[in-house]
Amino acid sequence: MNVRHLILACAGLLLSAPALALNILLTNDDGYRHPNIRALYQELKAQGHTVRIAAPYADQSGRAGAFLYGREVVPGRDDDPAYPDSYYVKTTQDGTCQSPACAGQEVTVEISGTPVMAALYGLEKLLPRADLVISGPNVGNNLGYVNNFSGTFNAALIALHSGVPALAVSADLKERDAAGVARIVARLVRDLDNARVAGAPLLPKGVGLNVNLPPLAGLKGIKYTQVGTYLPFALTYTDDLGDLNPAARGRFGLSFKYAAPASASDTTAEAVWVQQGYLTISPFNGVPGTPGHEALRALGRWADTLCLP
Repeated sequence: MNVRHLILACAGLLLSAPALALNILLTNDDGYRHPNIRALYQELKAQGHTVRIAAPYADQSGRAGAFLYGREVVPGRDDDPAYPDSYYVKTTQDGTCQSPACAGQEVTVEISGTPVMAALYGLEKLLPRADLVISGPNVGNNLGYVNNFSGTFNAALIALHSGVPALAVSADLKERDAAGVARIVARLVRDLDNARVAGAPLLPKGVGLNVNLPPLAGLKGIKYTQVGTYLPFALTYTDDLGDLNPAARGRFGLSFKYAAPASASDTTAEAVWVQQGYLTISPFNGVPGTPGHEALRALGRWADTLCLP
């Protein structure tokens, strides 16, 4: 079932079961101007939610749960009038200037804040009464053990630590339909809202959801899974970084090698089902790979209402 058919199939429910307006904070590790986060902002705003973006100034992929404390933080606002509620986070770094104009001098420069720093800024300064944090949609799936390295996942994790329900959302690396991804994520939010008991949070206390989308053109359905321990690549040092970064050809550094596909024998792992064309939803409660059976049972009522194939 493609995305167009999926959305049309849900049209009746969209009209008959309007969700209450929520306070939703969006963050990511790809930067505040990325098309994915902007498309999700527009979709959620169109549904009547109060939405704020708090994201890194620049791409911070792979920064995991990194944060820089004791440094000045320089927040800013998107100058695009289409995104009046979008903010970014920078910080500062001291060092020795390498430019010929100031070589050898001690300087302070602005650098991008990390995903965790951005999420915390949003929760404390932009939307302190958030009902939900959505981190992403990321460029590329975050599956299994790779979530340990993921800025997307760890931004959602810091929201859980702050007492706010969170989704970590990742799309296929080659997916270009940002609007289609946004519609599906907004549908999940609506179903969460419709299924909860009045006055209850969107998710059980301390539980987040790791959501991974396959290529939308081949979307087959939805699976409830475990994060698992699959690692799609292996980190390794190389004497030639040229394949990863042409500008660093012949230089020593850290690179990676892609691993074999996830073993189909692990029928609970999200990686197995994403590579077969399914959207996966894996609960987490602070540690990637933690068994989520109790969380899945707690989410059972919501799962029965999901308007996905």
